[in-house]
Amino acid sequence: MSFQLSLLNLLMRWQVKRRFRKNPDVQLLRPVMLQMEPRMSKLPAGIALEELTLGGVAAERLSAPGTKDSAAFLYIHGGGFVAGSPRTHRPLTWRLTRDIGIPVYAIDYRLAPEHPYPAGLDDCVAAYKGLLDKGIPAQSILAGGDSAGGNLTLALALRLKAESLPLPAALVCLSPATDMTASGESYRTNAEADSLFVPDIFHSLKPVYFPGIDERDPFVSPLYGDVSGFPPTLFQVGEKEMLRDDSTRMAAALTAAGVETAIEVWPKVWHVWQLNADMLPEGREAIAHIVRFAKQHLA
Repeated sequence: MSFQLSLLNLLMRWQVKRRFRKNPDVQLLRPVMLQMEPRMSKLPAGIALEELTLGGVAAERLSAPGTKDSAAFLYIHGGGFVAGSPRTHRPLTWRLTRDIGIPVYAIDYRLAPEHPYPAGLDDCVAAYKGLLDKGIPAQSILAGGDSAGGNLTLALALRLKAESLPLPAALVCLSPATDMTASGESYRTNAEADSLFVPDIFHSLKPVYFPGIDERDPFVSPLYGDVSGFPPTLFQVGEKEMLRDDSTRMAAALTAAGVETAIEVWPKVWHVWQLNADMLPEGREAIAHIVRFAKQHLA
């Protein structure tokens, strides 16, 4: 464990978890992430940024010298379905475009509570179709996301399958939320160890994101979907996260369905630690694993 990880872990608990103890409302994520945005949105020299629409959905396209336009990584940011943007996730997305060698399209999908389910998922489907319309074949598209974005990544695959559309070459899910019933044991056993969240924050999500929808609806809780025929999928999650079992159980479901599945459970790290790659060696190492997986599965 690096010194940076120990220090940042204490900082996370003080700055974020302490606030959620006082006000366990998922909507608190919006001011928290807006405060992060100026620091997280900086790009290094050599990374090109283009703002565009993809299937009618606002997005940013990141590329590095030598990237191949014949492939794409569709990235879906996290933020509890209520917060975040492509700008908050640039410490991850610029590294993906540079190291995989393909453009990353980070979409700015609609957020709750202004736009509850299925608005965000509809935007993900539209953006994916936008890549196909650009002439990029499905076998040259990666789809991935973190937390809420990991949920939407899996729900996207379920929707594409339901609509008989070609699925992407591979999926990347970073600490995804897959079970809105919160039935995983880690919601209880990791309640104190989790560096960011408290249990009540998850109870605040349903009336904001999916009011009136069954918690076991597969497009809300992909854990309960038919994942047969899914593309190879990588999970990364922290051992001490409350959401740990959302990854381990989802990975087990994919494996049981005959899907090529890789899962990495990292010790000591917090939820979506990859976003702290600018400061954190463990973040950069995790991204290196994503890059290796991506290169193995791109056509």
